[in-house]
Amino acid sequence: MKNRPIPFPVEGDRLLFIRFSSLGDVLLALKKAKALKTRFPGLHLTWLVQAEYEGILRMQPYVDDVFPWDIGRGRLTVFQLISRARQANFRFLYSVHHNDRSALVSALSGIPVRIGFHKNLQFAYDHSLAKARQAWELDVILREEVPLQVSEKQREKLFEKMPVTEGRFLFCAIGASKGFKRWPSGSWAVFIEEACRTGLTPVLVASGPEEEQMAGEIVSSSPQEVINLAGKLSLEEVCALAASSELAIGGDTGPLHLARMTGIPCIGLFAVRDPARYGHRGNNLFSLVAENPFEVYPEKAKGGSPLESLSPEAAVCLMRELAGSWRKARHHERI
Repeated sequence: MKNRPIPFPVEGDRLLFIRFSSLGDVLLALKKAKALKTRFPGLHLTWLVQAEYEGILRMQPYVDDVFPWDIGRGRLTVFQLISRARQANFRFLYSVHHNDRSALVSALSGIPVRIGFHKNLQFAYDHSLAKARQAWELDVILREEVPLQVSEKQREKLFEKMPVTEGRFLFCAIGASKGFKRWPSGSWAVFIEEACRTGLTPVLVASGPEEEQMAGEIVSSSPQEVINLAGKLSLEEVCALAASSELAIGGDTGPLHLARMTGIPCIGLFAVRDPARYGHRGNNLFSLVAENPFEVYPEKAKGGSPLESLSPEAAVCLMRELAGSWRKARHHERI
């Protein structure tokens, strides 16, 4: 770690921004990338990310280019990325991913000014993130909310997969990376039945075999019309669905972050006492926290999920309140 002053970017400088994964963390890092571009408009920002998130990033106006990493081809392909970075004439590297691979990329990149953090490999960086934020006066900009941009092309692709193209869509993010973060399928079925009665059209969003099976259980348990798009959408199309919906509901999962960033009201179903600790915050997020929640998420949870204690009735009451206020707000906007 160097003690000398950190240089300022100038017009035409190129910066490699690193956040590989996961979906929620990539979305939360958007405001950091936007802060850099707001502070230094002439900076060319390239984002190094896992390939599945490339499409979302290319829709954002403050991301100039993307280096996609197809980790499915093997972790050693990171050396191909390092070679590409060495040839791209970057002046700055700015990493908000704090793992070994990001430190490796930084150490071998040959980039003159490297900013980041690793608790054991700090030699890989010249300056800390805290130092850069202070010197470059980024903290004030970082407080601003960053809306997620969605292209019309992705909206069109979404509606090609939808049985209807108009309606009051309810974005239902039913899955999560770990079982204890998921609301039981029985609770979803009760909630969805009431949502249909209020005139909303639930659309199920999920990925992976377990979540797709859960979606099937929800659909088979609900006598109402439900659109099941589990496993059928790209991430860009999930963005388009959120932006086209009246309301969203889901647990601690990337699609809930995504929906919140499109600006629609979101109901969060949380098994942890302080959802903000995991990036869930914003004026359009309305949290329901389970009884006896975790203080910090465990790697594995013994027994059932705390979300089993979260009643569908509580979510229904909040849904009715938010849907009504949203429709009133839209009505006033049209007037």
